[in-house]
Amino acid sequence: MIGERFTRGARQAVQDAVKEAQVASAGEIGPEHLLLALLGTPVLASFDVARDEVEAALRDARRKGGLSSADAEALRGLGIDVDEIVASVERSFGEGALAGSAKRRRWPFGGHLPFTPAAKRTLVRGLAEARDLGHGSLGEEHLVLALLSGKGLAAEVLEARGVRYADVRQRVAHRPR
Repeated sequence: MIGERFTRGARQAVQDAVKEAQVASAGEIGPEHLLLALLGTPVLASFDVARDEVEAALRDARRKGGLSSADAEALRGLGIDVDEIVASVERSFGEGALAGSAKRRRWPFGGHLPFTPAAKRTLVRGLAEARDLGHGSLGEEHLVLALLSGKGLAAEVLEARGVRYADVRQRVAHRPR
């Protein structure tokens, strides 16, 4: 089972991600919930990443229908101004209209929230990071590496705050286990 290799801290991070999704009334647990759950970990604390900044960046992306800054920039290159579209939609339908309503899906096993495919890939990638570094178990730091190795919103938010995959990997690789 995948969870057997998790350290206590990694298990707690996953549980905290579930809580983050519940607080946000999300229908699924996504990488952004893992990101919020991992902000207090030592490897991210060393970068002095402010929770309020991360929450604001995630709110802004939700307001834009989940588009990251990279997505918005790509659309701008095609002549599409996402901010203008969002403003127009919000004038017509109210603030946060593109954020969508939080749809809580029923899950057959006790009402647990499911993980999005991207969140599942993050967990699997975390195991690969631990293995590649020769670590016998998956820790919070490996989940951070997994988030950074993807090209999604969580990686973009961290990179915008100076947290780079190579820097984190170097710190994790040189940390005594």
